[in-house]
Amino acid sequence: MEPIETKLLNSDRLNEYPLFKKFCMLKEKGLRRESFKELTLFIEEANKWNDEDQMDFALWLCTLLEDSDDVHFVLVHPLEEHLLKPILSKWIEHFPSDSRPYRWHGLFFQSEESREYLQKAWELGGSSEQLCLVKLIDLNIDSLWYSTHHLSEDLYLGDLQEDTNTIMETYELNASVQDLQVKQNVKLELQHYKELLKNWTAFTKERKEGFVQWCEEKGKNDPGVKAYYYEQ
Repeated sequence: MEPIETKLLNSDRLNEYPLFKKFCMLKEKGLRRESFKELTLFIEEANKWNDEDQMDFALWLCTLLEDSDDVHFVLVHPLEEHLLKPILSKWIEHFPSDSRPYRWHGLFFQSEESREYLQKAWELGGSSEQLCLVKLIDLNIDSLWYSTHHLSEDLYLGDLQEDTNTIMETYELNASVQDLQVKQNVKLELQHYKELLKNWTAFTKERKEGFVQWCEEKGKNDPGVKAYYYEQ
């Protein structure tokens, strides 16, 4: 995927937003202070637009963001808080059955509600919401990693039942993934964590220390966390 700044600066649509274009060009040159002055002016201007024009801008920008790298080049705090989030909130209010504003909220704005937005987009959009689906899977696998990443030190940071439920939930989500390579990589991840929890459970019934040694003695898989990388 291309960096978002490349896509923005190559987009003819950027010419429709001259102040936003100045922000992008100055920021791309590393002139942060000057770029933010232009961004402030752009936000003030955009907040005077009607709802349709605001949503049209959000649609254009978020569609570019979906298929770009380094999105935080443009997703700076003032733009998020003072323009994009309010636009998406109005979008949800006016069109509650549209999955897109939920998707963008969940994908791009990190908050405690991110998972809820992703789940709502998945609920509304079904199989068309592959980005949300993969992101939800990613969040689940991150949770499993956090629970188990200190097992080599005999420290389990999770709850066995919750992590077991997370594995089962992720298997169910993975059944709807359309990208076969992504599906296979997720399956490998889940098999790893399922085996890891199984080994940990058996270990705790016998000992309190020495999980790595126990695994070696039993001929089990390496308790270290494996990493499988996947992209949508």
